[in-house]
Amino acid sequence: MSHYRNSRITVNYSRAKDTFTFLGGNLVQRGTEQEVKFFIEGVVNGQFIYQAGIRSEDRLVTINYRDVEGLNHDALLESIRCLNPLMLGVERTVDGATVPAVGVLDIAIGDDFNPFAKFAGVYYNTTIDTARELIPLDVPELYVYSYLNTENNVYYKTTSGGIDRWLSTDGSTVFFGENKTGEASQFKKYIYNFARNPQLGKEPVILVPASHPDLCLAATKDNILMLEYFPEEAFTGPSIPGNDRFLFRERTAGQEFILESSVAEGYYITRADDDSAIMTPNGSKFTELVQTSE
Repeated sequence: MSHYRNSRITVNYSRAKDTFTFLGGNLVQRGTEQEVKFFIEGVVNGQFIYQAGIRSEDRLVTINYRDVEGLNHDALLESIRCLNPLMLGVERTVDGATVPAVGVLDIAIGDDFNPFAKFAGVYYNTTIDTARELIPLDVPELYVYSYLNTENNVYYKTTSGGIDRWLSTDGSTVFFGENKTGEASQFKKYIYNFARNPQLGKEPVILVPASHPDLCLAATKDNILMLEYFPEEAFTGPSIPGNDRFLFRERTAGQEFILESSVAEGYYITRADDDSAIMTPNGSKFTELVQTSE
């Protein structure tokens, strides 16, 4: 069975005139269930990806130091959308030979709220490891978000540079911590029937930390991630009190979920550089982990 997908590559800048900025190329998935490869196609002359030296038919190998093997089409799009600077490692076929190249983009927003390439460079016949020493930018590691369902709890994880961090809480703050075994990283899942509150338009899910069953994850009007008091009647009563402050966990294709703010559509849980858990428009899809042992 062929697995073909073709999607525009965009980045998300809340300050830009158009929140989602088209980079001037498409991410194309080709392959079978046994082997999937990704390519950059439809590159527009003069656009951002073109300025970074990427050309149509280049095979995508890495994004910001992370090998794309094992990532799916949606996860790659989401990853690119959240990154700046963006570094794409590709392979190009030239006269029958495979030539590696690394394209780098640093996009800024001008006074007119339009994006522009603050830096665009390409390093030919160069791998990511070699380019790392040449690039005059601080290129962030790619964060990969995943979740694991157990019989009683749900865990949410982000991986960057081979290091795992688990969504956790100490009862006052929400952060990505190193410890998955304790109650701080376990969340119980309460699902509401949307018919009880039709104006929501979708099923909200409330995540209650095992360490603090009287609290739940929530977002303020300013989309700051926080803990909200979780009264029993919120689950057993006829309606959802304060529902504008809860988070949604929304199903998407391929067993993926988004932890989304109900205050402003398009704001998601993301890991900040200091390991705090924040709400940003740079969406973070949580892809289901394969459970090995618990």
